[in-house]
Amino acid sequence: MRSLILLAALRVGAFTPSGDGRPPSRQRAEAKQDAIVDASGWPRVKAMLDRLPVFTVANEQGQPIQYEASGKPLALLYADVDAAKNELLTAKMENPEMGLDLVPMGLGEAFQLHRKGMAVLIPAQASLEAAGAPKGASPLGQELPLFACMEMAVQGEDGKPVLPLFLDRAEAQQAVEDAMAADAESTKLEIVGLSLHKALEQLVSQQSSAFSFVPPPPSLAHIQSYLENSGGVGTKTS
Repeated sequence: MRSLILLAALRVGAFTPSGDGRPPSRQRAEAKQDAIVDASGWPRVKAMLDRLPVFTVANEQGQPIQYEASGKPLALLYADVDAAKNELLTAKMENPEMGLDLVPMGLGEAFQLHRKGMAVLIPAQASLEAAGAPKGASPLGQELPLFACMEMAVQGEDGKPVLPLFLDRAEAQQAVEDAMAADAESTKLEIVGLSLHKALEQLVSQQSSAFSFVPPPPSLAHIQSYLENSGGVGTKTS
C-alpha cells in the first residue's frame, strides 16, 4: 500500500532543505539549470500550458496529498480525469476523514513541479498505448505523449497558423477527419506522436509559438461541473 505522508501546499521549493552551510548565492550558482523550466522562454510557454488542466487529489484546503516513493514525497498529477477520479476513490477509502476532493491544476504548473522532482505527471493509459507502449503498461514514470497532424494548421490568437497538439489521440483523429470532410480534395492526413518535453524544448527556444495545445473535452466537462457545483476548492500552488 502506498504511504500517504504529508499534506502541504505544493510549491516549487517547498521541500528544499533549509541550508547546507553554503551561502545562498553559491547554492543558486551551483544548482543545476533545467533546460526547459529555467529557460527564458518558459514563462510564456507555461502560460500556454496552464490552459490545459491536469488533476490531483487534495484536502479540504486545496492542498495536494503526497505519497512516499523511494523515501521521497511526491504528488500524483493526472492528465486523465477518469484516472484521477479512480485515485480519489481509493484515497477516500484509505483516508475517509480527510475530506478529499479532485481539483484541477494547469499543465504548465504541473510540468514544472514534475521537472523539479516534486510530483509525478501521469499520462492517460489510452494515450500511452496509442503512442506505442505495450497494452497494460504502467503510466507511472512515462513521458506525457502528444499527438498532431503535421499537415493540419489552425489560426492562432495572433492570426498566424499554428499546429494543434492533442493530449488524446482520439481527439486528434476526430480533428483530422473533420478537416478531411471539409476539404474534398484533401489527401489522407496522418497523425504522429511526440513527447511533451520534446515539444517544450522547441517552444522555449522560440520567440513565438507555432503550436497550440488542445485540452481533452472530458477534462473541460469535469471542470465545468466542478465550478457549477461550487463544492470544490482551488489548488494552492504558491
